[in-house]
Amino acid sequence: MRWTPWISLAWLVAMILISIFAPLLAQHDPYMPITQPLADPAPETPLGADALGRDLWSRFVFGGRISLSTSFAAALIAVLLGTTVGLVSVLWETHFDRLMLWATNTALAIPGLLLAMLLVTVMGPGMDVVLLAVGLGGAPAFAQPARIMFRQLASREFVTAARALGAGKLRIAFRHILPNGRGELISLATTHLAWAFMGITTLTFLGLAGDPALPEWGAMLNEGRKHLIETPLLAILPGTVISLTILSIHALGDWLSRDLEAHGSA
Repeated sequence: MRWTPWISLAWLVAMILISIFAPLLAQHDPYMPITQPLADPAPETPLGADALGRDLWSRFVFGGRISLSTSFAAALIAVLLGTTVGLVSVLWETHFDRLMLWATNTALAIPGLLLAMLLVTVMGPGMDVVLLAVGLGGAPAFAQPARIMFRQLASREFVTAARALGAGKLRIAFRHILPNGRGELISLATTHLAWAFMGITTLTFLGLAGDPALPEWGAMLNEGRKHLIETPLLAILPGTVISLTILSIHALGDWLSRDLEAHGSA
């Protein structure tokens, strides 16, 4: 449907704005108990309170700031690493290319989320560790399609002509391959952001963020499921927002991919 990407974009923009302006929108300190545990919605707590009496609305808006910012950062790590590995393996072929191909395929044999969990297990719990683990765990999945795309571009006539004119590898990379591949890279990065967001919220749901009081959507979902009968909103709110955010990012990525294919075939 034509309106799907616009609805998805509107949802993502709304979540980003809520996260940016969390200090203005939150009525209370997200870490501070202010009322009775599991209190019903009231003027002071519009969405009620969690099991420790903390304002659910304040924790929700600050949770979005943590979930989205760490997801963007983790996706950026994966994109930068994957792009670098893919580009270097194409421009510096022979042994290095074979080594990178073997390393990427070996890493892809392990699901990215499981790889991230293994990294957290080795490095210890903590939000910074979760961010790094998701970024590193997702890099191989980004490097493989990036490498294929870069190899296709490297065989094009304009790259062959640049080589014939004596252009160096870095010039070919930054003046010819990356500019012509940026559209597909953006599409890949958008799709990968959904994976990073799911990875972050999954690891925090499993309690690997280290701080149980952390206002983060995955951690809030984990806490809310314990009180699903008494106060279902504690789990429904973060669970619904996580699902809609993942679906919106995927819809936006699919639209970008189709748009690029349409322009490529035109």
